[in-house]
Amino acid sequence: MYCLEPKDYYKINNMLEASFKTPTFAFSVVNHVIEGSVYVNDMMRPSSGFLRIRAGDYYVFGQANDVVFNNFLYRYFVENVYGKEKRFTVFTPSTDWETVFDETFNTYVKKMTRSKYRFLPSKVHSTYSLSNLYELKDFNADSLRKSENFNESYIVEYWGSKSNFLKNGLGVCLIHKEKIIAECVSIFHSGTIAEIDIVTNPTYRGQGLGKIVGQAFINKCLEKNVMPAWDCDNNNKASKALANKLGFSNEEDYALYVLKWTGNET
Repeated sequence: MYCLEPKDYYKINNMLEASFKTPTFAFSVVNHVIEGSVYVNDMMRPSSGFLRIRAGDYYVFGQANDVVFNNFLYRYFVENVYGKEKRFTVFTPSTDWETVFDETFNTYVKKMTRSKYRFLPSKVHSTYSLSNLYELKDFNADSLRKSENFNESYIVEYWGSKSNFLKNGLGVCLIHKEKIIAECVSIFHSGTIAEIDIVTNPTYRGQGLGKIVGQAFINKCLEKNVMPAWDCDNNNKASKALANKLGFSNEEDYALYVLKWTGNET
């Protein structure tokens, strides 16, 4: 169909905003925070489309009943993705889109369930108790060099470059003896929404450090009038429990589709 020019990304805003399930990375693309590609069924008045980022994440949006466009999506997958890319992860906003993937892509993908949360500021406790053995710092260029989880390859995969993350991203980390022991960064940031990613060093788990860096991150978001976002696998009990502790609730489930295999395995 049609690949939108970046200057025309505003044309899909209404479709993205129509669903609570729209992932943060979609807004990051249309707000020109990260690079991506947007394909639609009509250049002037699009009603269906999909969006892709370099990490291999996709989002389908709008109406799911445009047969011509759905056929284009399938051809795009066969010609450009299957057997060529290591990752094809598709976020869906509706049961109608689920039906498309269940019926057309079932040979190639498996279905998973994700949970997306709403942030309720009234549930947030902005204060926390931190041992004087640990130091809380902003996640910066030095942190990026030292991090085992949110390192350069992670940042480049999701942000395109280190400089883009350092300019537009958010993050905090806890330091003990010059070592990062817990960290929380924005895996995606749209300018108004920051999606949380938290990792605690296994040696330091059980001390509530994930909650501390999560609270510190949320505090930074609220200072900047940014809405924190939480999204996780439906069966990730630890993540769901931490979400509730940090003021997220009223989750909604949606379907996620990932490649069964690419044909390149050895």
